[in-house]
Amino acid sequence: MRAALLCLLALLLSAAEPDGAVQQAPPAVQPTADSPLAPVKTDSPRDTIRSFMRAMDRHVEALNRRDRKADAWLEDAVRCLDLSQANLVGKDAIGREAARNLKEVIDRVIAVDYDKVPATADQPRWRLRGTEIAIHRVESGERKDEYLFTPDTVARSKDFFVKVKDMPLLPGAIGGGFHAPWQEQYIPPSLTPEVFGIAYWQWLTMGVLIFIGLVMRQLTRFAAFILKQATSRTAASWDDELVEALTGPVTHLGTTGIWFASLHLLGITGPAYTLISFLIKGAFFINLAYLAYNLAGFLGSMLEKRVVAKRQDINHGLLRLLKQTMKILALVFCLLLGAQNMGMDVASLIAGLGIGGLAFALAAKDTLANLFGSIMIMIDRPFRVGDFIVAKGSEGTVEEIGFRCTRIRTPGNSLITIPNSELVMTNIDNLGMREARRVRETYGLVYGTPPERVDAFCAGVRAILAANPLVKPGAFEVWFNNLGSSSLDVLVNYHLVVTSWSAELEQRHAILLQVLQLAQRLEVSFAFPTQTLHIESLPRPATA
Repeated sequence: MRAALLCLLALLLSAAEPDGAVQQAPPAVQPTADSPLAPVKTDSPRDTIRSFMRAMDRHVEALNRRDRKADAWLEDAVRCLDLSQANLVGKDAIGREAARNLKEVIDRVIAVDYDKVPATADQPRWRLRGTEIAIHRVESGERKDEYLFTPDTVARSKDFFVKVKDMPLLPGAIGGGFHAPWQEQYIPPSLTPEVFGIAYWQWLTMGVLIFIGLVMRQLTRFAAFILKQATSRTAASWDDELVEALTGPVTHLGTTGIWFASLHLLGITGPAYTLISFLIKGAFFINLAYLAYNLAGFLGSMLEKRVVAKRQDINHGLLRLLKQTMKILALVFCLLLGAQNMGMDVASLIAGLGIGGLAFALAAKDTLANLFGSIMIMIDRPFRVGDFIVAKGSEGTVEEIGFRCTRIRTPGNSLITIPNSELVMTNIDNLGMREARRVRETYGLVYGTPPERVDAFCAGVRAILAANPLVKPGAFEVWFNNLGSSSLDVLVNYHLVVTSWSAELEQRHAILLQVLQLAQRLEVSFAFPTQTLHIESLPRPATA
């Protein structure tokens, strides 16, 4: 009785909580085994083989239901395989085929007792009893310390299946979803022997497909010839160039596309599939790069023609450089795309190119700065060839805008060379971009000129400027505005709508001649600087 009371008191004390006590949080919800986000456990041989068998069973069940999740379960099974030694090209196909083969083998030779599979990570390798199917601990790489089916097991999975494919499935086993290819049902046995891993009938079919691809190539060329004849009748030339750029690459792309699509129909597997798919994929992406290269060249040619047609003053060497840059970038992009599609580590390659590019950029810093300066001048167009500019304390007419520098011809006929990297960072006064050229002059009349003649002279000069068609209307001023030290100053300010220095001088010459003629008619004289010396007394001559 006493013991019962003590137990009851202990339960009451444990149920009661003091004020301010923090309740323990419920455990985090873990994803269930059937969750699509459940990780593929490979922490021990038991986890690996359990994950593999479970994923393959789900894969086969999804296939029978025609469920779209079948591929996802198969990918989970492939994650249990060590594919580090598989060829980069076709690695996914190799993994899927190996997973199906291993499942078929296991379901025919042994019923896995998971309790007898090691559940700890204390041994480097474990082998399925009575077989050469082995699981090992990965020692390096991204999947270090995980347990995966060995590369040797993956490579020999097809051989294992060939040896046991005639054995029945064990009770309760569902197999790996393997179905005999259609070729085995229709190809006579005399054509099934293999040479270099490829059956006789596959060799014959490949020969037929090569012939079909070549025929398609000729048909594509014939179609391109017909298209060229049609475009040659048009007035434009761009369509001819576009057809010429597309003909070769499209012809080869169609041929390699037919071969690659037919490769899956042949049912070729193993190293032969790896080699052939590598060659066909390589040819396909090389031709794709060829197509991109030609299209970039076509666009560059169109840009160059447009610049020439608009008479834009851009260095032709700079245009050629831009065109070549576009072609190279298109070529590199397609080749990298092909390398990634073939399983290569493009990220590491780009990182290496980035380091090399950084070293090159540092070594050629000034050259690249001038090159980008040329591009900025081409885009912003602060001046053109033939403009009269003032920049960095120099003035003159722009003669050439090059890759590295801009050349300016000074009024003294000397040639100044300014690096483009400096030119884009300085203030540029483009006198050639003026809508009108300002002329400011002062005409000095002699003192003693009557006021009415001064006023008539100003009115006459206004009439001369108003009658000149190259003087900007309403933008001239003529006024008597200063009593100078030696003249009566008349300010003349007007704008000439001309585009060159020579035209400006010509018009000023004509206007000044008319002003002289006006002064002669009005009997007005122009003053020149004079000084009058007043002497109050002279020294007396010396006496004898």
